[in-house]
Amino acid sequence: MTKPPTVHDVARLSGVSTATVSRYFSGKADAIAPRTLESVKKAAETLGYTPSEIGRSLRLARSRVVVMLVPDASNHFTADVAASVETALKSSGLSMVLANAAENAEQQDRLLSDAQGLRARAIVLQGAIDTPRLRELCARQNNIIFVNRRPAEGIDAPYVGVDNFAAGVAVGKYFAERGYQNCVAIHGPKTYSGSSERLDGFIAGLGDRALLEKVEGAYTMEAGYEHGLKLLLKHKKRLSIFCGNDMIAYGVHRAAMELGLAVPKDVILMGFDDNRLNDWLAPWLSTVTVPAFDYGPAIAQLIENALREKTTERSIILPFKIKIRESA
Repeated sequence: MTKPPTVHDVARLSGVSTATVSRYFSGKADAIAPRTLESVKKAAETLGYTPSEIGRSLRLARSRVVVMLVPDASNHFTADVAASVETALKSSGLSMVLANAAENAEQQDRLLSDAQGLRARAIVLQGAIDTPRLRELCARQNNIIFVNRRPAEGIDAPYVGVDNFAAGVAVGKYFAERGYQNCVAIHGPKTYSGSSERLDGFIAGLGDRALLEKVEGAYTMEAGYEHGLKLLLKHKKRLSIFCGNDMIAYGVHRAAMELGLAVPKDVILMGFDDNRLNDWLAPWLSTVTVPAFDYGPAIAQLIENALREKTTERSIILPFKIKIRESA
């Protein structure tokens, strides 16, 4: 197997020192004469040489890599946020490594260690789980950004996401204004800030209108189906259901169909996220629209601020809006 070319090979072919080649690839080309610059560039292209990111990161203490941890790689909203981040980072000359923490604390901690080993420029946590390891890392490093779930109490770190409480209030007020009865919330785990804030906001928005029932579960279609089936069989009356995300709403809709119930005639449904599948597969679903593709520029801006040691903008709150379709 042929060995990959080295900086010494480039120096030998271009007729310059290895120090000059290193300056070229470390972004210090301004100090190199134009003719020498062209010689080094042609030699690198001829040999197919690319600098070692590992070696570069060891010298600079941080690499050009941003590691993003997601809670569910199969969730379309999560995937859209990740795609937005990757696109935004490219314009800054950064690359992204995507890893699935799968809502598992041990897996998250293991991936955090891997990110440290890569000397990641930043670690973006979409849906972080509060662990001692994460707290230790946040206390020692200033390159961790929380997305969608706010940092737990005692952790000082930037946050990008919507105001989940305000979004919940907006849904509750909409239900109250429409006179919806038998209001139910199927929410995500209350240990997650986004879940508890949406639920608390929804209850506040309902005002004097009592919440019939609240059910905690995973942000999955399977959980929505299971809880939806139980609720619809238990109450046997028209329910007005606020779902913690669109995936839960899909599951509830499936349960309703199997029971011969129609949406919105027999069941009112409101989702959350408005992932891109709705336009194709669920154009009937009313939901809270969260701008998935605005996350990338916001996160890239926070990383850029950290590089320039700008500390004025620590968090970015993105807008949301209720999109009314047929289901509510």
